[in-house]
Amino acid sequence: MIASLSTLPLLLCLGQAPEAPEAASVTPEPRLQARLSFAASDLDVDTSGSSTQWHAALEARSLELTPGLRAEAAVSFFAATTLGRGAISFRDNGSALRLRYHPASWGANEELALSVFPLSSTRIHMGYAYPVSWGRQAFVSPSDGGEPAVEARVSRARWSAFLALKSAVVDTVEDAATYEFSSSRHYGVFAGASADVANQLRVEAKGMYAKRGTGGFAGSGIPFEAYPTDVLLRGGSARVSWHWGEPLGEGVDLSLHQGDPTFYERFFARVDATTGMAASVSLEGSLLAQELQDEVVDDWRSRGEERSRAAALDARVRLGALRIDALAWYRTLSFLRLDVPGVLSHAAATQPDFVAPQAEVSGSLAVSYHFASLGLTPGLLARLTWPATYRGPVYAFGEPPQEHTFVFRTPQTSSTLPLGDEREPVQSLKATLRWDAGSVVGVLAEVVYTRDPNKTQMAYVDMVPAPFYLPRDAYGATVVLQVRL
Repeated sequence: MIASLSTLPLLLCLGQAPEAPEAASVTPEPRLQARLSFAASDLDVDTSGSSTQWHAALEARSLELTPGLRAEAAVSFFAATTLGRGAISFRDNGSALRLRYHPASWGANEELALSVFPLSSTRIHMGYAYPVSWGRQAFVSPSDGGEPAVEARVSRARWSAFLALKSAVVDTVEDAATYEFSSSRHYGVFAGASADVANQLRVEAKGMYAKRGTGGFAGSGIPFEAYPTDVLLRGGSARVSWHWGEPLGEGVDLSLHQGDPTFYERFFARVDATTGMAASVSLEGSLLAQELQDEVVDDWRSRGEERSRAAALDARVRLGALRIDALAWYRTLSFLRLDVPGVLSHAAATQPDFVAPQAEVSGSLAVSYHFASLGLTPGLLARLTWPATYRGPVYAFGEPPQEHTFVFRTPQTSSTLPLGDEREPVQSLKATLRWDAGSVVGVLAEVVYTRDPNKTQMAYVDMVPAPFYLPRDAYGATVVLQVRL
């Protein structure tokens, strides 16, 4: 994501590979470009939960307004039916307006850029690899649902820097005695820089600070008088990356990356059909903290700091038409549940011994081969994941609580293991395919087999809740079709 730090988010919208440290191509960009994508996914064909969605994007670029100055606009949104009635709902995906200025004395790919995100700003974030990215949602339940931002960037040949300001109208406690909220505009500051310390080595760092408000506390079970004035979030990310040879874009791993707002642009970046050799390795880490209600101290009004950590190692190698990708990441439970923090919503589990949390650890290895004459790239991917867990009580009427292990797959979905059982690794095997049908049509597809020994469901036995295991094996598929004009 080296080049992307100097030109995010619009270059991502145009399909640039985010890992390339080299300067982008100077080939003139089209003044008008459109994309229409359709995605269908079902990760378990034996259960309900299949999904479909449309994504549309349009980019327009002006001629020079004055020497060196150009204007750009990028509209990106999702469309879906509502309540099965044929009505269409729309969701913004980081649409932006931008001014780009290229001083006459600067190099071909050096510039100053000012971007405005009028609706949502999920493309401005901390972290680099998508599984360990964070800060895309800077505020807790914005009152109007929007989170606009403005961003300034400077890009030079060997370094770049950015400064961004996000904002949203959020609810905060006005008077705990009278149970009154007030709405006010809150702000979050993001800043970062990157530099080439050697011809093939780059160092990057960025940080953020935001007052997130208290609107998300509703329904959390915390007494109103205990609501803090603001939930504070602060932290930073850093990455060191090495790259040799031509830039290497993304491999096909659809179910992992579909939440990425740049998914429909990056995954359809044109595949380089040369037979040259190339390699890249990056290592990153993030450390962040939120000030929340302290769950350990027996006082609802106490405040505690919940720290979160994440790290990722990404390695890619291309040997002619053969490509090998390896990805590993580490995420603490508090990082996974950053936007629904703590074991209970917005409560900080500050003492590890209290809930004995275990971090999520995952690793994958993928191999693919590119048939240039056909535009086909089939591949295989294997992943092993130890999900995040914590230990907590399960209550039953008239019975003493019993401590069980809770397994988290996503921030808001978990399963309870039977008494005495511990987590087991989740195994995934994917067959992937990418087809570049010229410059107009592209297809991505994967078939997935998942063996998850942690799937359970709660049932009542003699009026006492007890978890029991569900079938471990699941088969699913995802297909994405894109048309570019």
